[in-house]
Amino acid sequence: MSTNDLSIEALAGTAARLRRHFDGSFAAPAASMTQPLEDFLAIRVGSDPFAFRLSEIAGLHVGIKIVPVPSPAVQLLGIVGIRGMMAPIYDLATLLRYPPSVNPRWFVIARAPQPVGFAFEAFESHLQVEPASLAGGDHQDAGTGEAGKHLRGTVRAAGALRPIIHLASMLEMIGDKHS
Repeated sequence: MSTNDLSIEALAGTAARLRRHFDGSFAAPAASMTQPLEDFLAIRVGSDPFAFRLSEIAGLHVGIKIVPVPSPAVQLLGIVGIRGMMAPIYDLATLLRYPPSVNPRWFVIARAPQPVGFAFEAFESHLQVEPASLAGGDHQDAGTGEAGKHLRGTVRAAGALRPIIHLASMLEMIGDKHS
């Protein structure tokens, strides 16, 4: 066997290894898809960034007229009719101890047995983040005072550290105030 034959065999072996590696790269899962991503909605209350877990929301709406109703609860903006159901809409800013919203165009409907909405002024974006971008988990450590009771962890995304609003605790608070 000549050296030329050996170099052809070595070249063929190298080509076969490269082919297997190339084909295997398509069979392996994509690196960015191996991490489970969590979905959030990025909003603003006043000038501060916040986030909702998408799993806690049944719907996001904009520009639907909120009909005012008489109520001793100053946080209650009114009611809306959506897909044949009525839902009370609360001012998220007031619930979080901010000044009342001037023009809350947006609201979310919480995923709950009875539809309840939370209005805010600015929706920024839908976020998909890796678990490494989250801090605090389900503990009440993202804020202090009365508003801090309704925040569960933080998410770093879109250039901001956003406290995560826990809708279940907001619903409990509303229920306690009306019972």
